[in-house]
Amino acid sequence: MEQKPFDSELDDLLDDLHRLLDDDAASPEEAPAQEPDSFDFSDYFDPPLEPAPAPDPATPAGPAAQELPPRWTDRQRVPRHVAKLQRNQEQAYADWLYEQDRRGAEPPPPEPEPPKGGKRGRRAQPDYEAPEPPKKKKRHGLRNFLIFLLVLTLALVAVVVFLLPRQPKAESGLGQRKDGVSTILLIGTDQGGARTDTLMLLTADRPGRRLSLVSIPRDTLVNGSYAVPKINSVYGANSGGAEGIEMLLTRVEQSIGFRPDGYILIRLDAFVDFVDALGGVSFDVPVDMFYNDPSQDLYIALEQGLQTLTGQEAMGLVRFRSGYADADLGRVQVQRQFLSALIDQAVSLKGVAQSPRLLRIFLDHTETDLTAGNFLWLAETALLADRANIQTATLPGSPRAIGDGSYYVLDPASVAQTVNTYCNPYARDVTTDDLEIRQG
Repeated sequence: MEQKPFDSELDDLLDDLHRLLDDDAASPEEAPAQEPDSFDFSDYFDPPLEPAPAPDPATPAGPAAQELPPRWTDRQRVPRHVAKLQRNQEQAYADWLYEQDRRGAEPPPPEPEPPKGGKRGRRAQPDYEAPEPPKKKKRHGLRNFLIFLLVLTLALVAVVVFLLPRQPKAESGLGQRKDGVSTILLIGTDQGGARTDTLMLLTADRPGRRLSLVSIPRDTLVNGSYAVPKINSVYGANSGGAEGIEMLLTRVEQSIGFRPDGYILIRLDAFVDFVDALGGVSFDVPVDMFYNDPSQDLYIALEQGLQTLTGQEAMGLVRFRSGYADADLGRVQVQRQFLSALIDQAVSLKGVAQSPRLLRIFLDHTETDLTAGNFLWLAETALLADRANIQTATLPGSPRAIGDGSYYVLDPASVAQTVNTYCNPYARDVTTDDLEIRQG
C-alpha cells in the first residue's frame, strides 16, 4: 500500500476539522439564538460582519467547492479585544527577540573575583550586613529632674531678687529722699546687755555702690536727766527693750538731724558665734592688746600683726580701749575697721556657703525692726558695693571734763558736714538748725 505524504495527511485532517465546524454551525438545534434587532455589534467587531454571499449556481458542486466551510471568507474579522490581545502578544514576542539579539552582541559580564585570603575551592559568599537592632530610647529622668531644679532655683532667685527686697525707710524725715539710700543704726551691747558700747550708722547707697560706717563715741554727751548723760547709758536707763530702743533712736536723731531708717541690736554672744561661723576673720591688729578684768569676765591677750581672730579674740579686740593714744576714738576706729572686714568676709563665697547658719545666729541673738525684705535689700546692696573701699568716719567732737566725768562733746557744724558727706539719705542737707547737741 502506498503511503501518503505527510503534507497530504495534514490537509485531510484540516478538511475534516472544517467540515465538523461547518456542521456544528449549520445545526438548527445548536444554532445560537438570534440577538434582538436593537443590539449593536459594531462595538465588538471591526469592520462589521457582512452576510455571506449566496452560492453561485454556476459553481460546480463537489469536493472542490467544500474546501472552505461556508462563512469562512477573507472578509471575516475577529473581535477587537482578541485582535488587540494578539497584537500585544506579537509585540511582546518581537521585543523578546530583540532583547535576545542585543544580549548576544554584548560581551558577557566579568565574573566576580574571589575574596583575598579566602580558602580555595569555596564559593565567595556575598557581602551581608546584619540589620542594626533598633536603638532603645534613652530615659533622661535624672537630666529632666536637674533641669526642673534649675528652673525652680532660677524662679526662686527671681522672686528673691525682684519681688521680696524692700528698701528700709523711716516714716518721717527731712522730706524728699535720695534714690536707693538708707541709714541703719547698728547697736552692740556689752556683756550684761545694759549698755550700748558700740554705736555705728551703716549707710547703704545702691546707685553709688557705696557703704559707709560712721561711729558715735560711747561717751557722747546727750540731752536728758540721766545720772551719767552718756549715749551708751540711754538704752539701759530706759529699762532696755522697746522703750530703751525708742529713746536711743530719739537721742541719735538729735545728734545727727534725722531718725535712722531702722536698727539692729546685736548681743556680744551673737557677735562671737557669728565670727566663729565664718571660721574666723583675718585682721591686722594695730597694737598689742593685753587686759584683764575679772569683774566683767574680760581677758584680752592679742599681739600686734595680721592674724585670724576667733570669736572670743574678736570680742576682746572691739572692747579694748586702754592702749590707744586717743583712748575711745582709737577704739571706735578699730571697731569700724574690723566690722568692714567682717562684712567683706560675710558676703564672700565662704560666707554665702554659711548663710543658713549665719542667718539662724542672726535671728536668734539680735533685735531689729527690719523685715526680711529689708535684709534682702541690704544684702543685695552690700554685694553690689565696692567692699574694698568702705568709707568710715567718726562724728566730730572733743573730749571734755564735765563735773566728775569725762565726756565727748559733739561739734554741731562739723557733725552736719560729716553727716551730709557719709550718711544723709535725704536730698536736703542737714544744717545746725536740725541738730540738738548738748554742749555742757
